[in-house]
Amino acid sequence: MLLILSSNSFSQIDTNRICFSYNKAKLIALDLVKGDSAIAELKLANKLIWQLNEKSDAQDSLVTLYVAKEENYVGQIANYDQILLKQDEIITGLEGDVKTLTRKNDILKKGLKWLGGGFVASLLSVVTLVTIK
Repeated sequence: MLLILSSNSFSQIDTNRICFSYNKAKLIALDLVKGDSAIAELKLANKLIWQLNEKSDAQDSLVTLYVAKEENYVGQIANYDQILLKQDEIITGLEGDVKTLTRKNDILKKGLKWLGGGFVASLLSVVTLVTIK
């Protein structure tokens, strides 16, 4: 025990002065430099990760925008298809109305011809009767 207390080989007496062998000091310096390099690399990696996340967020917002645009275009196409169907329905109805009115007009024209001929015949017979009497 006396040897342990009297020995100062493992303890440091002067705290202002640190004594290391050249090899140990070199290893300590290399370790400190590696630590500083690792910290710098970590900062750079974190910065790159942050930039990548920002880029990913920007791309996500663009994808969301294009998805919304595509949905809008699909809606517009569906509306246009509905408009075309309604136009076809209206046109078909109008064509039927034209056929019906043309048929009625033809019947009216025939009736007017007969009525006109009948009127002339009636007028002639009245004039003939009046002149004969």
